[in-house]
Amino acid sequence: MIALLDIVLRSRTAALVLAIAAVLGGFFVWHKVDKSSAVRRAREGYVTQAELTSTRAQLEELRRRQAVADAARGYFNSEVQKAQAEAKAAEQELERYVSTVEDSCVVRSGLIDRLHNR
Repeated sequence: MIALLDIVLRSRTAALVLAIAAVLGGFFVWHKVDKSSAVRRAREGYVTQAELTSTRAQLEELRRRQAVADAARGYFNSEVQKAQAEAKAAEQELERYVSTVEDSCVVRSGLIDRLHNR
């Protein structure tokens, strides 16, 4: 066996063919062994892409919710300002009514009886 190998290695063509066959055999073995690694990398790539897509969708939803919340907050603030203005106007009107009544003002019982049922 060693003698046959010695004869083959003395011929440059045979040595070159043997080297090419060894390299191709190594590539074939590496290809067969590395399939699981390639599948794992592809799966990780798909998972990463799915997670990225999901995260982008969540970000868009959060932005949409923020825009809705900002619009609602603006509307609520304007309604609060309107209510405060109305309350202030009612308070001023009440103060105006109170200021027209004298401190010694008394309501007679006849008036109270007539307004009691209305």
